[in-house]
Amino acid sequence: MAINGVSSIFNNNSILGLYNTINQNNMALYNNKLSKSVFPVNNALNSNPLNSGSMQYVTNIKSASKNLSSSIRSLSGGAAFMKKTMTSSDNDVLSVNYSGSIFNRPGNTTVDVKQIAAGQANKGADMKQDDAFGEAGTYKFSIDVNGKSTELSVNVAAGDKNKDVQQKMADAINKAGIGVKAAVESDSEKKTSSLKIESAGIGDDEKNKFAINDTEGGLAAKLGVDKATQEAQDALYSVNGGKEQSSKSNTVDIGGGMNVTFKKASDKAVTISQGMDLDFAKSSVNNLVKNYNDMYVEALKNAKDPKAEALASRLLNVSKTYSGSLSKVGIGFDKDGMMTINDEQFNKAAENGDLEKFFRENSGKNYGFTNQLAKLADNVSRNTSNYVSKSMFGSDLMENFSYSAIGSLLSYNSMNTGWLYDLLY
Repeated sequence: MAINGVSSIFNNNSILGLYNTINQNNMALYNNKLSKSVFPVNNALNSNPLNSGSMQYVTNIKSASKNLSSSIRSLSGGAAFMKKTMTSSDNDVLSVNYSGSIFNRPGNTTVDVKQIAAGQANKGADMKQDDAFGEAGTYKFSIDVNGKSTELSVNVAAGDKNKDVQQKMADAINKAGIGVKAAVESDSEKKTSSLKIESAGIGDDEKNKFAINDTEGGLAAKLGVDKATQEAQDALYSVNGGKEQSSKSNTVDIGGGMNVTFKKASDKAVTISQGMDLDFAKSSVNNLVKNYNDMYVEALKNAKDPKAEALASRLLNVSKTYSGSLSKVGIGFDKDGMMTINDEQFNKAAENGDLEKFFRENSGKNYGFTNQLAKLADNVSRNTSNYVSKSMFGSDLMENFSYSAIGSLLSYNSMNTGWLYDLLY
């Protein structure tokens, strides 16, 4: 067959050409209203979908669909919520990180947190931050840390406000680098501020203790930082009602593959037991969100192709249908259609079981959120040609394929770019 004869079967007057024309026209009619507000903005991303980037688009969208399918499978039937680990009954008091075997988890363990480890802190008085401090001049004070005394000074100018002077003292301390740090804390509602000076480390150790003494002008006393409000101390705790133990750190290995972090003291024991691995579950949902957005963005990149536009429209349709239920577990959508997560609401839903309930229920129904996404993602992966309109065969056919390959390619009855990609890859 002559080359011209081969290429002629692809022109608009041939059967295959007619098929492509009808197929493309039908897909052009599939234009969801939701996409009207999205695609005009994104058309500039790819003004010519028939360029050499078309195959890259097919590659990307096939990869994105497989990733989305994989992340959905990890959530189907609540799979991501079945992984167990050791959990704390009160994360406000202590959290637990389990690194032991999944086949040999310890039994219930109780931990009493009597006090947490802390360094010394001198919390100053709350002062009206915009009030004038008073007399200008040079104020001097010393800080004694671990047997060493350092003298520092602060120059107060006329008109300096309380907050200005507090910040000057904090700057002088921080620049000294003597194992003590300082910061000004403000209350915007009360319009007050205070200076807080604390040791760089925690635990009952000499290096975490200090003394502040005025040597000229009485600045430390005026700001209220000359006395300790929190003494340096070790953490005190007991495990399973045993002997009280101490630690200079708030992160402690209590055995059985469990590392706990003390957050605050409590008069009620915390129980560590087997429970859902919330971090794993939340990570699985975050992965779904990422892969959804990846596929959506790929469709937008080829927005002038009506089939790519149809794909993004279908994603938007699924999202809109379940937006009410999704919002209750902290999952929403921004103005461009990208899936987002409200961390506070999302974490709360994970902790109270609403997140698990949503994904269990919606993967068990034919028209559930994850089922609908899974069907779409699987269809894109298996039938990528459904999401690319134009035939890859044209006047430059011979530039891309050797003559010897044409015969085998022509033995198939579909010539769309996506189909060919499915065949080759």
